[in-house]
Amino acid sequence: MKAPRLVASAVLLAASASAAIAQQPIDSAYSARIKELTPTDPRWKFTTELVETLPASATVPTPLKVLGYVPSTIGRLSHVTDINRYFRAVAAASPRTKLFSFGMSDEGREMLGLVIADEAGIENLEKHRTDLGRLADPRGLGDAEKERLIAGARPIYWLSGSIHSPETGSPEMLMELAYRLAVDESENSRRIRSTIITIITPVTEVDGRDRMVDADRQSRALGIGTGGTPLVYWGKYTAHDNNRDGMVLSRKLSQNVMAAFLRWKPVVVHDLHESVPFLYTSTGTGPYNDEYDPIVVDEWNMLAYAEINELTRRGLPGVWTHGFYDGWAPNYTLLAVRIGNSIAVVEGCGEGPRGASNADRAAPPDNHMQSPKWHGLVSALSCRARLLPLPAEVCR
Repeated sequence: MKAPRLVASAVLLAASASAAIAQQPIDSAYSARIKELTPTDPRWKFTTELVETLPASATVPTPLKVLGYVPSTIGRLSHVTDINRYFRAVAAASPRTKLFSFGMSDEGREMLGLVIADEAGIENLEKHRTDLGRLADPRGLGDAEKERLIAGARPIYWLSGSIHSPETGSPEMLMELAYRLAVDESENSRRIRSTIITIITPVTEVDGRDRMVDADRQSRALGIGTGGTPLVYWGKYTAHDNNRDGMVLSRKLSQNVMAAFLRWKPVVVHDLHESVPFLYTSTGTGPYNDEYDPIVVDEWNMLAYAEINELTRRGLPGVWTHGFYDGWAPNYTLLAVRIGNSIAVVEGCGEGPRGASNADRAAPPDNHMQSPKWHGLVSALSCRARLLPLPAEVCR
């Protein structure tokens, strides 16, 4: 339905702005499907050189090979078992990956993390994790030891998909991104693998994800359109948004995220959403919560504007920041990250291009989560703050 290719571009850019493409065979069948599923209207651009083709691998299977379809194929949303099955297939085939489980949901669905790095990073993964833990609590460390740890420990960049069940794109996109990061031999991907450790959690709200997939399939089977069957409740005990449990930690989801953060100490957690058009990356607007370190807030701005500049210079319309999230609310799941002085990056793409449910790909893709009033309000506020504004018909 909604797997933002521009979000995939943003993620690939996060560790490096360089994108020199090495000579590597292309998976022609998969790349042809990418082209078919990407809108082609001249008013819109949704892809870049980073993701418009898929590199081929003789050993690591693509999502198409394992699932039988390209993620974000129109009308195909993946259940958690299928997504986890694909991540297990990648982990079994690639020495650059390691899969771990960090807990079960209230209804017994598994929450996974896939570690991606070069072979040396995977071999020394436990040492990097331990060293990051020592830096996170440096009491008792001398200056020389701190400098040694800083020089040697690789930062962890954790991608977190679909905390909001109706925001269906990131689990689909993250399957393809995991493959790309594991097999791509471009200078950009090699640099990412050799300098940082990437962890991907494709689905954070695993219970609600399966409900959303079932609701969508029922809507299609009944012929009542996308969103025709509402998602009445997301989890076993939660009838609404589970991303409001950051303080109480009453759900297994929240408890598992907190435990995983405390174990791995990621430097950045990249939280993927679909809420506003076209791609929003958060700096916060203020007032900022006093518990958040000012250095961390500065780093939100640094990462956001680096991403905006890189995507805008590639011609992607409507990439923006400010005007949506305030930076104060302490009830989000990523409170665990922010009060631990790590960088929690919130990114939203409300107009999923590839595989969008809108059959008329020449029209602006629709986000079924937004009422016209909400969509218009956010668009009016945000269009003025974009380096490359959206076409006028979107900013109405």
